Amino acid sequence: MKLFGTDGIRGPANVLLTPGLSFDIGAFLGQYQKKNKILIAYDTRRSGIVIFASLVAGILSSGGEASSIGVAPTPALAYLCKKYNYDYGIMISASHNPFQDNGIKIFDTNGFKIAESIEEEIEKYIASDTRLKLKTGGEIGKFTDKSELIYEYVDYAKKAFRGGLKLNLLIDGANGSASSVIHHIVAGTSLNATIINVEPDGVNINADCGSTHLDKLQDTIKNSPGKYDLGVAFDGDADRVLFVGPKGEVLDGDHVLYLLGKHYKKIGTLTKDTVVATVMANYGLGAALSKLGIKLVATSVGDKHVQREMIEHDYLIGGEQSGHTIFNGYIKTGDGIYTMMKVLDVLAAEKTTFSEYVKEFIKFPQCLLNIRVKDKKMAMTDKTLLAEIKKSEAKLGGLGRILVRASGTEELVRVMVEAETEAEAKATAEHLASFVK
Repeated sequence: MKLFGTDGIRGPANVLLTPGLSFDIGAFLGQYQKKNKILIAYDTRRSGIVIFASLVAGILSSGGEASSIGVAPTPALAYLCKKYNYDYGIMISASHNPFQDNGIKIFDTNGFKIAESIEEEIEKYIASDTRLKLKTGGEIGKFTDKSELIYEYVDYAKKAFRGGLKLNLLIDGANGSASSVIHHIVAGTSLNATIINVEPDGVNINADCGSTHLDKLQDTIKNSPGKYDLGVAFDGDADRVLFVGPKGEVLDGDHVLYLLGKHYKKIGTLTKDTVVATVMANYGLGAALSKLGIKLVATSVGDKHVQREMIEHDYLIGGEQSGHTIFNGYIKTGDGIYTMMKVLDVLAAEKTTFSEYVKEFIKFPQCLLNIRVKDKKMAMTDKTLLAEIKKSEAKLGGLGRILVRASGTEELVRVMVEAETEAEAKATAEHLASFVK
């Protein structure tokens, strides 16, 4: 049984993620190798409390201890897990997925995603017929409400911004985890922030808002000329962020890496003059960084692969085009809110705008299509599709690239094409998508 994808367990709530499955995961972690203390948080999905209650029941029934900080960003959980030496942290979230889905991300005591070996142990336990004996009496674990700890993460994130920058921000909280902290983050700073989509009702998370629906933020900014200097959009659990310039231009994770790499190279703190990205990074990012004397290292898709590369080689920054940005600091996980504050800190230091500072980074036109399939593994081994990918690559003649891969979290095949022109990228992507279908 394969439960874990590139970002934990994710799927339809009460279909894949049932109370029974959640209970079993909690019971396993509560006693894995020893009696464990586990910190839990969740995003704003209606199903979150169902999974939360089941996880807590499992942890306590196996003799472990559980604490909760309630609705919180994923990076807040990672930060507090490390600060207070919890054995594990469990985030209940399906990130950017629609509200019907939910997920379980598990962190270790250092705020890292758990090792694949532990994931395999959990999967073996779930697949077996054996279940742990339930504790009784005084051996049943204790539960503690730790919701007040969220303000310690707020202080941590606020300190990433030196202040002094007066900007008019339009911030989109995606009706998700950011809703619990974003007002506190900007309060008392020099920033003038209009904050939208921070009224979660359990079903509106990521619904026509947030980083997966930037068109709404773009339209608002374009239709209000001169009112906003920068747009900011989080995903459902606030571990990633995207930006929108004053003309409605999208500034994605690649732009963030260029901005940070350029600044840290300038001030001499970019370790080994290297930035880490994934194979999904735009071809133009590597070319632009190279002109600054910065090397780009590419990993497999998934922030855990970026994280691993950064830790192994002591690189300062890395991330994904989708908006995960990782800093090799106190915690080493994607943090949309901390990233926002770091970007604003660079703009304060350089006394410039985001768009102006990254203008030398010219993106190759890119077309990304997500094709829903019944069996992504079968699709990715289809000989006709594989042959057609090779033909299409040959037609590009080295001026661009093609990446076709299965999603790590959904039954999707992603087709990404970069070419010299937008028309060529779109035509090639649509052609390959027809073969996937």
